[in-house]
Amino acid sequence: MKPIECKVVVVNGPDTGREFRWDGAEPLVIGRGSDSDTRICDPKLSRVHFEIRGSVEGGYLLIDRGGSGGVQLDGIGVGVQARLGTKATIKAGDTQLRFEVLSAFDAPTIQPQVASKPVRGVEDNTGESVPLRDLVGQMVHRFRVDKLASSSSNSAVFKAYDTQRERVVALKILQPRLASTEVQQERFIRAMRTMMPIRHDNIVRLYKAGRQGPYCWAAMQWVDGISVRELIEHAGIGGMLDWKEVWRLAIDMSRALEEAAKHHIVHRNVTPSNLLRRQNDKTYLLTDLIFARALEETNAAQLTRPGDVMGDINFLAPERLFDATQCDGRSDQYSLGATLYAFLTGQPPHQAFGVMDLIEKIRTESIEPPHRSQLGLDERFCDVVMKLLSTSPDQRYRSPSELLRMLKRVGQLAGVDYGSGCWQ
Repeated sequence: MKPIECKVVVVNGPDTGREFRWDGAEPLVIGRGSDSDTRICDPKLSRVHFEIRGSVEGGYLLIDRGGSGGVQLDGIGVGVQARLGTKATIKAGDTQLRFEVLSAFDAPTIQPQVASKPVRGVEDNTGESVPLRDLVGQMVHRFRVDKLASSSSNSAVFKAYDTQRERVVALKILQPRLASTEVQQERFIRAMRTMMPIRHDNIVRLYKAGRQGPYCWAAMQWVDGISVRELIEHAGIGGMLDWKEVWRLAIDMSRALEEAAKHHIVHRNVTPSNLLRRQNDKTYLLTDLIFARALEETNAAQLTRPGDVMGDINFLAPERLFDATQCDGRSDQYSLGATLYAFLTGQPPHQAFGVMDLIEKIRTESIEPPHRSQLGLDERFCDVVMKLLSTSPDQRYRSPSELLRMLKRVGQLAGVDYGSGCWQ
């Protein structure tokens, strides 16, 4: 019998919206470090904060692993361990999570497969979709799905192999509930395909997009490296990062946004999770270009609760909180500024538990300049970051090209050579 499936959803905190599915076979370790199963980007979480595991008597247990500040279960502090019901609210650090045991109605199912028969596609014989994580080992179009790399409430990214071109790719597959009609699927694919002509050193390349059964998918360049979210996490553990590394990130992302502007594309989700640093040359690349725009052609808006927004709210431009349809390239500038700020200080300019909380903090809290957290920070670069974080779009740079010129001038005046080996 298939184990009863559970899920843990981040409902408040820096990683709001992330979802973790769990079958109970092994403990689910919650924390911000690489030893956890979640790597939640919350500086107040310990690297391993707590875990959830099945009980030998049946049911589930929450076990405190000694995380700083402890753990609260439904508003009550947990000593060493506590029994979980079928639904529970858990609070640790600045993160609030919802634990839920999925009913047979809610839990996705997959048709049992006979081991002697090859897997040919991504549907069972009833035509229904299978859970995204169960696609490992199957074929999507010409791509062999090898390994789950990451997942969110909207999609999953797999390391896959292009059997026709003989190369490794990143295969992003949309949750079927977000594009449940043929019209929505076609709109999503058309939007994604506008990316295909774009070739730029700082943008993850889109190779192909399509659909198979209930799934919309996009095959992209595979980047061996690390996300900026992980870099921020590691910097928070090991100490402050040299500002010149952050300046290089700003240069690379300004180049990416400059290219996007040429194609009249607004990213809408420039957050640490969508910025990658390639291992071999330390170049930064922007991923998910136009993905947020493509989601607008699906059920995503209808499935989002009132007051919810897509993306990490702590990196959203203020204007997007009031009317997301009015955002332009200057909104991406704010998100980049918030990412640079988090890279320099270890946390975003405002930390909130929801949209209304963030709106209130933007109205009432002033942003402390990052040079107060990093004394060696070049003040000219600090001024650039603060300009990007202006509440009004009109007070930011007129274009990514103007931003790029200013960043290059900062580097020249500081004696920083972009091509030198000081980034290693």
